[in-house]
Amino acid sequence: MIRHIAFGCAVLSLLALAAATIAGGMAYPGYDHLTQYISELGATGAPTSRGVSLAFVVSGALLTAFWLLCAGLFPRSLLSILGFGLSALNGAGLMLGGVFRCDFECSTADLSPAAVLHDVFGGVGYLCGIVGVFLVGLAARGWPQGRGLFGLSLICGIPAALAIWLIHPAFEWYGAAQRVVEIALAAWTVAVALRIRTSTKGTA
Repeated sequence: MIRHIAFGCAVLSLLALAAATIAGGMAYPGYDHLTQYISELGATGAPTSRGVSLAFVVSGALLTAFWLLCAGLFPRSLLSILGFGLSALNGAGLMLGGVFRCDFECSTADLSPAAVLHDVFGGVGYLCGIVGVFLVGLAARGWPQGRGLFGLSLICGIPAALAIWLIHPAFEWYGAAQRVVEIALAAWTVAVALRIRTSTKGTA
């Protein structure tokens, strides 16, 4: 039962975030996914603010629950506990990013207290999530059901680690860089969720 709940949390989390990003971008006049932050869809004053912010909260809460459940479903070690814990903080960062919205168009001029918190939670969440990928991948080398996860952690983690430093206004395509991070973390989440789904009760 716990395995099914964990799998469901992962799938629903990713679907909620993807739906909010795609639908929000379509409903936001002139929005460009390559040159704008996802957070701009939920920013204060944005036409899609309330719906997208709610999706951030729901998606983040489900993602946090998923990674915390993983800590109990996979063999426990220092690396796995740290990895799953940091991954859960990524979900918490997304959730709190929906509670504390950035200013309109995520402007960096004269930041409001909520915008400062939004940037802190979002940035720290991304960093924790990326480090979590590598730690869980390392831990998975000793799991009966962990075959291939280490290699996949590199495939997902390295592009995310490189792209995260480009998520700032000085880089023209910062929106695209953010999507690279999001897609990499989502692919990793799907891989771990599928491993839970296909593992027998005795091995996960």
